[in-house]
Amino acid sequence: MSRLYFLAVAVLLCAAALPAQTLSAADRYREESELRTLDEHWSATASDNDLDGTLAYYADDAVLLPPNAPIATDKKAIRDSWAGLLVPNTSVSWKWAKVEVAKSGELAYIYGSYKLTMAATSQSGPLNDTGKFLEVWKKQPRGEWKCTVDMYNSDLPPPTAAK
Repeated sequence: MSRLYFLAVAVLLCAAALPAQTLSAADRYREESELRTLDEHWSATASDNDLDGTLAYYADDAVLLPPNAPIATDKKAIRDSWAGLLVPNTSVSWKWAKVEVAKSGELAYIYGSYKLTMAATSQSGPLNDTGKFLEVWKKQPRGEWKCTVDMYNSDLPPPTAAK
């Protein structure tokens, strides 16, 4: 019995010492292509001012890091942040510049640029903003990709303080 025990321990130690699974170059390319398409659909959904559709791209444990605001750490806070952007007479869209999947195939990142246009309101003039974004995506247990960290900020200079 002690031989069987030591053999089992040896097999477990050898298995633990094996390198983590890595995706082939072809599989990584396929995953990156899938993420490019997902991100393009996400942008189109937001451009249609579809709040629920836009939120569907987030993982259950996602966080949003909007500019000039606290981190949105739950679904309600993320919804509230997007609800302020996806309103009538507003247009938001983005385009990826780089998509990269980790060798393990579990995580990926996307960065690029966005455009935001809001019509004039009684309180303010029109807003035309451009900026950049960074998204971290995580493969979910059922194999689908979801955004787990989303961050964006403006290219515009900060407003100057009134004197």
